[in-house]
Amino acid sequence: MDIEKKELHQPVLHILKETAEKFRSLDQEADVALQSKRDTATYKQKLEERAKLLINLPNLLSGKLEDLDSEVKQRIVRDIEWFATSANEALENNNGFALGVLLTHQGSKNTDKNDLEELIALLEK
Repeated sequence: MDIEKKELHQPVLHILKETAEKFRSLDQEADVALQSKRDTATYKQKLEERAKLLINLPNLLSGKLEDLDSEVKQRIVRDIEWFATSANEALENNNGFALGVLLTHQGSKNTDKNDLEELIALLEK
């Protein structure tokens, strides 16, 4: 990818990275609440906050994708809409399991990149 295209990605990458960092931080806070403190209410609250980050992601990126290559734009839109839809369904259904596994796949470990981090890595290539 040439320099010009990478420059167009910077505002989008910034938003995605910031969201990924907050998501990961909330994940760690949820784990501490559950494993160290046995605080299920805080655990659930942190998972819900993670979901709300994903639900809000399309709004945060609104208006910032127009200048991107159409293929890149389609990939970002497809992924963030999927993230938001999955998070919204988990939240609406009060599905604790689904809230806990947002952006992950069966067999993945806590140290593995989640789907949002994978998208960021793809855009940084």
